[in-house]
Amino acid sequence: MTYLIGIDIGTSSTKTVLVDETGRLLSWAGQEYPIEMPKADWSEQQPAVWLKAALSTLRQVMQRTEVDLRQVAGIGLAGQMHSMVCLGADGKALRPAILWADRRSSAQVQQLAEKIGLEQLGNWTGNPLAVGFMLPSWMWLREHEPELCAATRTLLLPKDEVRYRLIGRLGSDPSDASSTSLFDPHTRRWSEPMLQMAGLSLEQLPPVDDSAQVAGGLLAEMAVTGGLLEGTPVVFGGSDQSMQALGQGLVEPGMISCTIGTGGQLFAPLSRPVHDSRLRLHLFCHALPGRWHLLAAILSAGLALRWLRDQLWPGSSYQELANAAAEVEAATQGLFFLPYLAGERTPHMDPQASGAFLGLRLNHGRAHLVRAVMEGVVFALRQGLDLMVEMGTPVERLLAAGGATRHPLWLQLQADIFGRPVYPGQAQEATACGAALLAGIGTGVYRNAEDAIRKAVRPPGEPVWPEPKRSERYQEAYQQFCRFYPALLEARQ
Repeated sequence: MTYLIGIDIGTSSTKTVLVDETGRLLSWAGQEYPIEMPKADWSEQQPAVWLKAALSTLRQVMQRTEVDLRQVAGIGLAGQMHSMVCLGADGKALRPAILWADRRSSAQVQQLAEKIGLEQLGNWTGNPLAVGFMLPSWMWLREHEPELCAATRTLLLPKDEVRYRLIGRLGSDPSDASSTSLFDPHTRRWSEPMLQMAGLSLEQLPPVDDSAQVAGGLLAEMAVTGGLLEGTPVVFGGSDQSMQALGQGLVEPGMISCTIGTGGQLFAPLSRPVHDSRLRLHLFCHALPGRWHLLAAILSAGLALRWLRDQLWPGSSYQELANAAAEVEAATQGLFFLPYLAGERTPHMDPQASGAFLGLRLNHGRAHLVRAVMEGVVFALRQGLDLMVEMGTPVERLLAAGGATRHPLWLQLQADIFGRPVYPGQAQEATACGAALLAGIGTGVYRNAEDAIRKAVRPPGEPVWPEPKRSERYQEAYQQFCRFYPALLEARQ
């Protein structure tokens, strides 16, 4: 039997899995760590925290099993996207990493957008500019920490920083690099015009190789600490979104995943790179050659429900809240919620957008508030789905993923509001498992992605169908939801 390891470097935790070649999850471990917020709108982490968590969870996973270390074929990495690590000439981090959730670069985003223009930005990167992406964060550093910028020799993404420590080789992959605003997903190369705009040289960014390519072997010290053999192959890895897609078998156009976790994402594989001319959606490279994907992203999905619980009913379980919400009617008697608690990306690309309850009355109680928050999250995701359909993206099957699949109300809301059957994903720890499968592709355990999916990915569960009358009510409510943001934006200006 052959074994594979996947390490997912997340924003709030790192998770590591050990699977066999059939995809069976043999062992997993997770380790949480904090997000540092030294000032309002700042989100940072010490890069050393990721490596420590990766090695700790790796060691735990191996200690819980009795596999022959010689049969561990390889390690794959997934990572939080967009975040920026600055390395000096000695290869050490010069400052804490600026995370994707950081909002300090709003002024830089506006300045860059005005200078470049929508059409040129689409041609050069296929993507809108957003706070927390590597380019705006770097531009903020140039303005506020110029001496540190002068000392920076290399910019890295989180999973690339961890892999550098594990094997001693710099590098990145197209799926993660395309999330920086410095990479052209159409050509799968660093964008020369954007580098010039940022005042960066090509030498300050890592070389880009295929995600499944073996980057090197574990260094002796790392192998001992992690409980593996020196030289165990490590592939370049990929973005967390492309890894969760691989872990659930999303390779071919037609299947779209809807992930509701802390944030929310819609992931649609493409066979050719096509970007939204108005840049309301992201165009990123998939972790597989000859594949790309559109991404719709909202910033507060499960996070909005957590906020509501923590502020009003601390100690309540999500299960309890969702059970209560399931007992009240759809489109809760005219109550709506805009889930823009941390600004918003798709479709508004507005870091200053704010959340709101609208239509609140005396007859509304806890259950109505909870249901409105859950509905608002799915309404916001529906806007992303509509944009994908508008672009001609095929939608043959909609796969539900993330922590929200644990309660049936989340699944039913997606079916009713999207007006489509929703298939629950069956993968456990899909992102880390996708990274493990990528390692299997790179080390020859599988011939290609299709072979890996056929042998190691569980098919989705039975579909949840929309209830006709409720779905019809939601279609009317959705049209009303779409009118709120423009009205509030006008009032804000």
